[in-house]
This record gives sequence, C-alpha cells and structure tokens, in this order.
Amino acid sequence: MMKQLENWGGNKTRTLLTWGPLFGALLVFTAFNLDKAIVPRDEILSGGPPKDGIPAIREPKFISPHGANFLSSDDQVIGLQIGGEAKAYPIKILNWHEVVNDTIKGIPVVVTF
Repeated sequence: MMKQLENWGGNKTRTLLTWGPLFGALLVFTAFNLDKAIVPRDEILSGGPPKDGIPAIREPKFISPHGANFLSSDDQVIGLQIGGEAKAYPIKILNWHEVVNDTIKGIPVVVTF
C-alpha cells in the first residue's frame, strides 16, 4: 500500500510505503527529464499509440505445428503449459498485438511482449 504525500513538480510524486519490505522508504517517481530539451516542452508530443491503440488478441486461434508454415525453425515463441496443455505464442504475432488474452485448462492467462 502506498500513500501519496504531496505533488512535487510536474510528474514527480513522493510516496511513502506504509507496509511491506520497504516500509518507511521514500520513493520518487519521475518522468523523462526534459529540462535540457532543445525543443520547447509544449511541442513535445507522445509518439506512441493511445490507450487501447494496439488491439489485444481476445480469442486466439491455434493451428498444429505442422500447419505453422509462416514460422521458421529459428522464430521465437512464448510457450505456456498448464495442466498438460501447451500453447505457443509467436513473437512475430506478439510484435503487432503485444497482448493475448487466453484460457488454458480453464485458467485465464495474459501473454504480453
């Protein structure tokens, strides 16, 4: 649990941990330091997609390994095995979607990259 003590200049926040292994520690959260930017601060815009701008895969479809002819033998995957059921999530697909919401043996899982 954290308690916000005060706002401290822009995006910086001082926070005191109220329990846990760092009890009593003072944390300082910061954003990128733009003090020495050569472009005026108000002209710097986010370059990333907006919230939910990268669509998650919500109901992934799976094929057999033999049918995955779009993958080469050195392509990377994230593999999960739960209760004897194994699934592979190709990185070349996760590069475009970043998040897969799935269920393995009735257990909801999120795969992210």
